[in-house]
Amino acid sequence: MNFQSMEYFVALAEEQSFTRAAKRLHVTQQTLSAHIASLEKELRVKLVNRRIPLTLTASGNEFLNFARRFRNEQRDLRHVFDDIAGDKRGLLAVGIASTRGHLIMPKTIASYRKRYPDIRVKIYEGENTELLDLLKEGRIDMAVSTISMPQPQLVVRDLYEEHIVLVISRQLLDSLYGDRAPQIVEEVKHTGSLKLLEDCPYLLLGEKDVPGKIARQEFELAGFRPQVAVYSTNSETLFSLAQCGVGAAFCPEEMVNVKFNGDTPDGLCVIELSRRGRFKVSAAWMKSDHVWSVIESFYQELMINTNDRQRPDIKTK
Repeated sequence: MNFQSMEYFVALAEEQSFTRAAKRLHVTQQTLSAHIASLEKELRVKLVNRRIPLTLTASGNEFLNFARRFRNEQRDLRHVFDDIAGDKRGLLAVGIASTRGHLIMPKTIASYRKRYPDIRVKIYEGENTELLDLLKEGRIDMAVSTISMPQPQLVVRDLYEEHIVLVISRQLLDSLYGDRAPQIVEEVKHTGSLKLLEDCPYLLLGEKDVPGKIARQEFELAGFRPQVAVYSTNSETLFSLAQCGVGAAFCPEEMVNVKFNGDTPDGLCVIELSRRGRFKVSAAWMKSDHVWSVIESFYQELMINTNDRQRPDIKTK
């Protein structure tokens, strides 16, 4: 069996398109199609349904599992002997949410590349559940994510605790509550409930994103359905909209710290949520008899940079 054909099949299954898969593999569609046809002839089964959208047959799904296992074992074999030879080179694929990546990856990768210039890093951005799926499929080497449920297939190591805060402009608060605005903010901080901010428009992430999930939990506990002004998949966009007075946004405290160096401007109110707004961010990789030393060293670099980050107290004026 042609091992390259297995690699081509995995790419086709993941891209669900001959056009996209051929582009990813840097081959022509005719070449890709010939490899798939050769596999089907050798195995004497149909692997794909050639229609739009492309799907796998039952045999194709079974072969995909085998091909992924083979690819992962082949990669692990290469890593074992690279480590034996002391050869720190290769491609490290890391999955992370886009906002979290913006906050912690630039410094981490810059310092890591100074130590290991022959290691290339590829970043995959996505939601937590998507990143864990990519990790289990062998498409990434490490996921930096929130992991709330036990994952027996994975090695999970904590990095730091992330805090979600509510950001709202004082102009919006004044327009909604007038002279009562400062008192309402203090009561929300004291009670930990958003009930008094029921009339406020909100800016929401999807429920698969941690800030979006926490926001929905807070609304449920406060006993109201929010008025949603904007939905987005990007925390930074919602943060900017909150600054402009469009609504209140849930975002990582670190984003506010980085933006304003810990000194919130007078026109912005930042409300720290209860312990429900705090959660662990972890690094995870697949359990294996041999863990590639590059994964371990990158985790150590993440630990150094996340622990060294300045976390000034937000001044909630």
